[in-house]
Amino acid sequence: MTLEPNFNDPDGPRGSAWPRLVTAVLVGLISCVIIWVATPYNNFILANSYIADNYLPVVALALALLMVLVLNPLLRWLTPRLAMGSGELSIALGMMLVACVLPSSGLLRSLPYSLCKACEDAQVYIHISKAYEEVFRPNPTLWKALFPDNVGFGSSTPVANYFLTELPKGAPVPWGAWLSPLLMWGTFLVFAWLMMIGLAMIVLPQWRRNERLPFPLLTLYQSLIQNPEEGHAYAPLFKQKTFWVAAIAVLVMHLTLNYNAYNPNALPAIPLDWSFGGMFQGEPWRNLPWHIHSWHIYFMFVGVAFFMPSRIGFSVWFFTVAYAIYVMIGNAYLPPFYDSTIRDHRWGAMFVLTIAIVWLGRAHWAHVFRCVFRAESEEDRKDRKAALMFVVGCIGMAVWLILLGVSAPWAVIYVGFGFMVCLLITRIVAETGMPFVGIDAGGGVPLVKLVPAAWLTPATLFLSGIFAILFEFTSRINMTAMTIHSLALDEQAPPRRQSRMAFGLIGLLVIGLLIAGAVHLYGSYHHSMSLDGKEGPISSWGVYRIRTPQWAVVSLLKGTLSKPNYNQPAHIAFGGALALGLFIASLASPKWPFHPIGLLMAGTSYASVTWASIFIGWAAKELILRYGGARLYRAARPVFLGLILGEIFAAVFWAAVPAILVLLDMKYHPVWIQPS
Repeated sequence: MTLEPNFNDPDGPRGSAWPRLVTAVLVGLISCVIIWVATPYNNFILANSYIADNYLPVVALALALLMVLVLNPLLRWLTPRLAMGSGELSIALGMMLVACVLPSSGLLRSLPYSLCKACEDAQVYIHISKAYEEVFRPNPTLWKALFPDNVGFGSSTPVANYFLTELPKGAPVPWGAWLSPLLMWGTFLVFAWLMMIGLAMIVLPQWRRNERLPFPLLTLYQSLIQNPEEGHAYAPLFKQKTFWVAAIAVLVMHLTLNYNAYNPNALPAIPLDWSFGGMFQGEPWRNLPWHIHSWHIYFMFVGVAFFMPSRIGFSVWFFTVAYAIYVMIGNAYLPPFYDSTIRDHRWGAMFVLTIAIVWLGRAHWAHVFRCVFRAESEEDRKDRKAALMFVVGCIGMAVWLILLGVSAPWAVIYVGFGFMVCLLITRIVAETGMPFVGIDAGGGVPLVKLVPAAWLTPATLFLSGIFAILFEFTSRINMTAMTIHSLALDEQAPPRRQSRMAFGLIGLLVIGLLIAGAVHLYGSYHHSMSLDGKEGPISSWGVYRIRTPQWAVVSLLKGTLSKPNYNQPAHIAFGGALALGLFIASLASPKWPFHPIGLLMAGTSYASVTWASIFIGWAAKELILRYGGARLYRAARPVFLGLILGEIFAAVFWAAVPAILVLLDMKYHPVWIQPS
């Protein structure tokens, strides 16, 4: 990675900046390799609590804490010229955050497993094999290169079968069979990463300087890497007693509660699960969704909600409760009721808000693309590079699709879908700071489900499901959202350094794809199921992602591709109109209480499991501001940062315990701290 050193770091160590830069890059690279190796082992072979699957990735924060609490103080003491300032720490932490995109989430968690399941299904079921024949028809050579094995009825598929069931003892991993899929999918991913990183570079100045979005997660990240005061070894956050009291309290709560998984009732513990289902047995209350009366308290969401703008926090929990009441009334009094109408409202909101966000920043977008032809300053040259990355990425993805037999209009629509997912999830994270969140579009490109079946081809329909794997499912830890936080960590970074950082991230991702991909292959070929014997194949969720596009193609060929039994366009239009009204009202008045982000999250699993914790954090903030004012709010900040990091400490501990017990050949129990 070629980066410009931060020479203007007045609080950092003295001396040449280059040794500090080299230290940062080396620490970042070593940490990234640890992430790429440890995450697949922890998540899939141990089937343990996920450590790199959200926007506060446990493994990255654990390594960052080691960096700022152990390594950097040692360097300051032993070799001050190598000790990192906040600018260099931001490089290392930014690399770690981006590295977490690869090994988990929906990409390597899904793609290789789905490809092998496709080979296996086509081998066993003749109707699926015939569906693939139609999918491959536009360009059989390129299509077959996407898979590691034969895709046809009765074909021998040892590469895929052993991947899903385990190699015979002593047999080598068939690395060569994966070279063709690596080249094909890797080409697409590089174009996708160019689009995503270019998009992050484009919107960051607009959102930070012009729209002043809050970026709550940056509050935590920047607190970790802040330069120590003169004569001190640690950042100011770690000197706050209230921070440590809150963090240790949360850690102890999780230690006592989860120790009982190994020794039931051995320790008294404060329960974090609450159920009020017995209060909702009569009509119409028994129709309320489960998440309204069954809560789990996540302290990291309580803490994050404290740093959200009040309107955002209120909207997230309000729309979750409002749509739960909608479901209750619909099921009790308006049968037949379709829960999928909530998804339709989200579709309408997604379309409208994508246009609204771009329209709001239209002047900045126009300036960025003008810089392609005329760049007068260093900032303009950075914008030129961002625009070129974005355009090359979009064109490259579209050409890739067209070569596989997708018509040009559909290729543009699919690339637009990828852009929409990246823009919206990045906006959601920038405004809410929610660690566990994603875009729920129903498992594919929405427009595909709205048009007549005659407008679709098997290849077009199949790739809709593939785009769900590559963009929708991976929105739980999206590359654009991680890049924008990585670039925003150092507010003093000059434009040239940001550009070099962006290009360096492309190289980092290519290296990570090779390493993390190899770890996934090795793990799956040597383990038919997780070590606790409960998960097989080791990524069973990823295996079955391919089933949705497979059966969609089968239905298309049989003429049984179904449409909803209700007025779906009307519900989509309602969602779009509601989102537009909320967006305009939010811009018009800072006191308007409802924000359209709440609508984007309504009815999703992400909001369902976290809304109660967000409500607690929002209510605490409102009470503190009402009765203590800004002074008490500032004093409470370390407490809520402590809640977040206390739960991170607990997640690190309970991720390490199973790994240690396995090394000692002892029985272990996976302990889940974060939602999954």
